[in-house]
Amino acid sequence: MSGQGDTNNGHQCLPETEHRRYGRILMAITVAGTLFCAGQAVRWWQEHARAQRLERAVHEVYQRALGGDPGKSPYGRLQFELGKLRAEASQRLDLVELLAALSRRAPEGLRITEVSMAAQSGVVSGTVLSAQDLERYQSALATEGLFTFSVRAVEAFKTPVRFELSVKARDRSAPPKVDR
Repeated sequence: MSGQGDTNNGHQCLPETEHRRYGRILMAITVAGTLFCAGQAVRWWQEHARAQRLERAVHEVYQRALGGDPGKSPYGRLQFELGKLRAEASQRLDLVELLAALSRRAPEGLRITEVSMAAQSGVVSGTVLSAQDLERYQSALATEGLFTFSVRAVEAFKTPVRFELSVKARDRSAPPKVDR
């Protein structure tokens, strides 16, 4: 009989001190796991709040840029508005291109005295040595691809000859006109 009590059906019982030790280890692991999970939850909450702030800020930028409700696809609307602005800009006079066109076709003695511009048109004033030089200059400017030039005023009876040309930007999105 004493042999039966010692075997305890094949299971060995741990001493009470070992049970307490394993219990403390289990408790420490549980506390560490709980603290880890709590830390991750706090981190997730902070990231979520930051993402919401960023979304609101981006939404406000879209509202300012698009003037009101940006709709469901604000990026697409921005692309559309950018396309419209580029199309408008292609119809505007570019001062650097205008000056290049005026100077590359200029005869000797031509002086540009004033250039005034609006969005799509302008006026160029200047002097040239003779009326024939002005006619040759007008013919050369007629071949210009980016602008159309027309005579606004000419004082041909004075030397040097004073002139004013009207300038308009050609439609760059349209194909160039071919003279037949």
